[in-house]
Amino acid sequence: MSIINIVNGKTKVYGLIGYPISHTLSPIIHNSIGNLMKNNMVYLPFEVSPEGLKKAIQGAYELNIKGLNVTVPHKQKVIPFLSKVEGYAKQIGAVNTLKWSKDGYIGYNTDAEGLLISLKENNISIKDKSILIIGAGGAARATSMMIASQSPKEIVIANRTLEKAEKLAKDVSLFYNIPVKSISLDTIDKNMYFDLCFQTTSVGMTPKEDESPIKNDDFFNQIKIAVDLIYTPSETLFLKKARKAGCKTLNGFGMLFYQAARAYEIWNETVIPKEALEQLFRKIKNELEF
Repeated sequence: MSIINIVNGKTKVYGLIGYPISHTLSPIIHNSIGNLMKNNMVYLPFEVSPEGLKKAIQGAYELNIKGLNVTVPHKQKVIPFLSKVEGYAKQIGAVNTLKWSKDGYIGYNTDAEGLLISLKENNISIKDKSILIIGAGGAARATSMMIASQSPKEIVIANRTLEKAEKLAKDVSLFYNIPVKSISLDTIDKNMYFDLCFQTTSVGMTPKEDESPIKNDDFFNQIKIAVDLIYTPSETLFLKKARKAGCKTLNGFGMLFYQAARAYEIWNETVIPKEALEQLFRKIKNELEF
């Protein structure tokens, strides 16, 4: 066995915090990237309740955990416990990547970049397209800002709580001069048509695979491409209904993989060779049957 695969006193620790966390594939991806780059590291999942978030961040820092990914429901709530927020995360107002520094964890957001790479790999263009975004949480913020940066025709944000959708639409408009409007999720009617629909909520995620944010099956005749940021299960009820209606569909595995790669590069201040990364993506995707 290679010494790289043995945990020892020099092994760097990374991880993921979220609630729940049992569905995650992030350890497979990050530990595979670590092996690819011959990095003496280990990446672990840590289930952290909302009530324990502050103590978890403080404890991880004192344990010298070099980097953390952040998932539902902590992407926005973790920000007050960071030393600062960098780059795109400032615009989004949510973080998914924390890097250890002498002053505390620094927050970044690689979700948007990961999603954009995944779309490009699947020949899905945003420019001049009509876009519907379901949800208004941290993932929706990253999705909205990324889409707005790619010159769409329009963005419509639909959420169960209209006030949250209105707030996100307003925030997007502060940075991008494109048509953005907000609606309540239950007011999507039969006269609305979209080139792309992004499902950004956790509805339908394992173990609640029998749920979908859209109850009316006729809705799927009003969209051409359906993207669900969930990756477990690999095909949510939302995507099943979209596929049945003839839509092109894409799950969140590509976004997960490429945002993980960017997080690794931030933590280690390096660049992963493109060809090697693409080979690893295909290998993991095939083995996991995504």
